[in-house]
Amino acid sequence: MRSRLSNQRTLARADGSFAFAMALASVVYGNSARVPLGQLHHFLEIRITVLNAAFAGLFILMWALSFETLGLYRSQLQDNLSKLLRIVVGCGFMTSVLFVYLKIARTTGPTTRIAALFFAGSVIYETLRIFGSQWIATRDPQLVVILGSGSRAAKAWQEIRTRHRGTVKLVGFVDNRPKSQMSAGIADLYLGTTEDLSELLLRNVVDELLVAVPLKSCYDVAQRAIETAERVGVRVVYMQEVYMTTLKQTAVRTPELFSELVSIHENYVVAQVVKRLVDIVGAVAGLCLLSPVFLLVALAVKATSKGPVFFVQDRFGRRRRLFRMYKFRSMVSNAPELMAQLEAQNEASGPIFKIRRDPRITPLGRFLRASSLDELPQLWNVLIGNMSLVGPRPMSVRDVSRFSEATLMRRFTVKPGITGLWQVSGRSSVGFEKWIEMDFNYIDRWSLALDFQILAKTVRAVLKGTGAV
Repeated sequence: MRSRLSNQRTLARADGSFAFAMALASVVYGNSARVPLGQLHHFLEIRITVLNAAFAGLFILMWALSFETLGLYRSQLQDNLSKLLRIVVGCGFMTSVLFVYLKIARTTGPTTRIAALFFAGSVIYETLRIFGSQWIATRDPQLVVILGSGSRAAKAWQEIRTRHRGTVKLVGFVDNRPKSQMSAGIADLYLGTTEDLSELLLRNVVDELLVAVPLKSCYDVAQRAIETAERVGVRVVYMQEVYMTTLKQTAVRTPELFSELVSIHENYVVAQVVKRLVDIVGAVAGLCLLSPVFLLVALAVKATSKGPVFFVQDRFGRRRRLFRMYKFRSMVSNAPELMAQLEAQNEASGPIFKIRRDPRITPLGRFLRASSLDELPQLWNVLIGNMSLVGPRPMSVRDVSRFSEATLMRRFTVKPGITGLWQVSGRSSVGFEKWIEMDFNYIDRWSLALDFQILAKTVRAVLKGTGAV
């Protein structure tokens, strides 16, 4: 709950900053007819004053407070007409603030035109932001398991069906009470006891565990369930009316530590935004600069073996969502069908499949794998957001279905990557347990600096062909 509040604040500040950028763009565009060609930088320099800088900070703060007051950073509003009216009210209010400031500051130029441009642009932007995020959320809803089966659990379920309809989906209920004591609706969605939770989280995709039990009387039960969820990487959230509890939360209620945690969280969010920007820039640069290589490899694959140029397979990504991963085909076209015949020759430990002299790999495929050229099409996956440049490798449905421990699911709390610690530490020479250990090490130690270190080591590993199969 607190992390969500921090997310709202971060979103509000970013939204306000973007709104001010639109205001500045409106001023520039509104005065474009009065600015000599090539003199835009002089026009901007004239307007960089202490007063304007102070107004920028005030504008961003007022925008964030206004839209937060209108509830436009929360998902509870379901009435689309109400959302649209609030957007118009918020944008109208901030447009009036901009208009009044331009008059007070005695800014030359078409003030009315500037205000009209800003109002139209801000309404369009906020409409796309709010309704676009709503559309995305309904396409990929949060999957929730409710801990409890009493009145609190029933209320949580009602909240999901009404206020969060379409954006949150209930997987079922977990509780230690006999099923016979539950209401009919809850009993129909009963998944098992807290002792079954680990297996349930292993075999089902779950994003959140919603604690909806009376914690004073169910402390031990809730504690075990929370610990199980945290080991798997499932987020734990609480019913608002029972959130104030000593359950793993005592320390964070002190204002000093809470402020520190909020700061850490916001820094993490900013770093994640930077990571995504690096991914986009890196993917675009790679796709453009390496396009001749793409063409040569595609022609070589097509000329040396029958079948498609690309190998496309469903892989598990962040939050265990399936996505289509692309590679240059390095095996014969019927390689997936031949795997069943080769299972007995598997040389890898754990659930993964690996044969050093895999007969399915084509002669060209061995070169593509040794040089890592077969991985280049995954730059497209990075660009569209399925993957990152750096992260744990995406795993196949076959491999994940053979996981035996729920804790292994924690590797899906981040986006998979084209490269990672595994790739720069020996690849095929590293066993499954060490591989997973490195994935968890990456997740726990993640920073932008670590990503850049891995990217630098990847270049060296590719040049040397270290650990390639």
